[in-house]
Amino acid sequence: MAKYQYSALKNNSQIIKGEVEAATPREAREKIRLLGFVPTKIYTEETSIIEKSEERIFQDNIYGKQVKRLSLQEKIMFTSELQVLLSAGIPIIEALQTIETNSPKWKIKAVCYKIRQGIITGMTFAQSLTSFYSKIFGPVYTGLIKTGEDAGELDVTLERMLTLLKKQDRIKGKIISASIYPAILLVIMFGVLVIFTNFVFPAFYGVIQNGGGDVPFLSMMLIGFCEFFKNFWWLVLMGIGAGCGALTSLFKNPSFKSKWDEFILKVPVISDFIKYINLANFMTVLHISYDAGLPIMSGLELSNKTVGNYTIKRQVNNAVNMVKGGKTLSEAFNLSHAIPQALLTMIATGEKSGTLGKMFHDVAEVIDKKVDMALEALTKLFEPTVIIIMGGAVLFIAVAFYQMYYSMLGSLF
Repeated sequence: MAKYQYSALKNNSQIIKGEVEAATPREAREKIRLLGFVPTKIYTEETSIIEKSEERIFQDNIYGKQVKRLSLQEKIMFTSELQVLLSAGIPIIEALQTIETNSPKWKIKAVCYKIRQGIITGMTFAQSLTSFYSKIFGPVYTGLIKTGEDAGELDVTLERMLTLLKKQDRIKGKIISASIYPAILLVIMFGVLVIFTNFVFPAFYGVIQNGGGDVPFLSMMLIGFCEFFKNFWWLVLMGIGAGCGALTSLFKNPSFKSKWDEFILKVPVISDFIKYINLANFMTVLHISYDAGLPIMSGLELSNKTVGNYTIKRQVNNAVNMVKGGKTLSEAFNLSHAIPQALLTMIATGEKSGTLGKMFHDVAEVIDKKVDMALEALTKLFEPTVIIIMGGAVLFIAVAFYQMYYSMLGSLF
């Protein structure tokens, strides 16, 4: 039997220290749990110095690397693992410590460590998450977590959040998949341009010059473009960087962003995709917040934070103000034009029958299907557009090639 020193959490708020005798660390943990405490650290006198040194090194590494961003996949991994552990009845401190120990991602380790330290000092999980990582997880995630923790169903809320994150990941994956084919076509087009202007045209150009012939204008333009890019590639990259920076600044300007969002909703096909992609997140969060017991007004305000398009956000704000003024949800959505007319009947039915939560779920599923249809229509429009552009570029190269070819023949004979 060995003596194990421990630190443990009492009543989920107070840190206590003590000592137990046990044959193994696992047995020591069980004895500490039988005392009604949650063990946070167990060590023997022989290993305490080494463990403290290792912990200090680990803490230095964690604090030395500030977590400024988590990818969508990392958020899904963190939420999924925490939900599984909490559903199994493991206390939040132990769940975070387990993820921290076993996660292969240093960012997730750092997040778990920081949140766990906040809880140990007396914060709730939601308070610790909001205090340290509100910008990383966003107001919707932290808001729903607080609601779930207050209601005593944090594991259920995490499962609902997982549904939302997976939906966002699925939509993102579809957009990337739809972009692969056009991207390949553009790469091929650029490759053809490089081959012709760097190898084919220069060979013809030398023959024409030796024969005293005139080089066609289109050919000279292509050769000149490639020579410029070869000699001043750094200037081209600087121009692209400056252009991207200017666009980023423009889209951060509320006035420009508002006008752009209003314009994009008038473009056929693209408008459907933008509208439904915003409503998909809005309705899913509204469904999750309603099921979590959040008041409908708070749910609407929280859901509106997921909307990125200024025009749609303004319509939803109008609906929220109408609900505050005494209108029913379906009436407010109808008057503000925030929700397509076909879906208003479902919401109105849910209000009358007392099954609003189910109707939110059904509306969210319908919108998901609309997103898929809009994305498919956008893909069908985008691919031929890229093919036409590529065809125009190839035609331009072909015309330049034939002009140079005939010019070369004229210089030889």
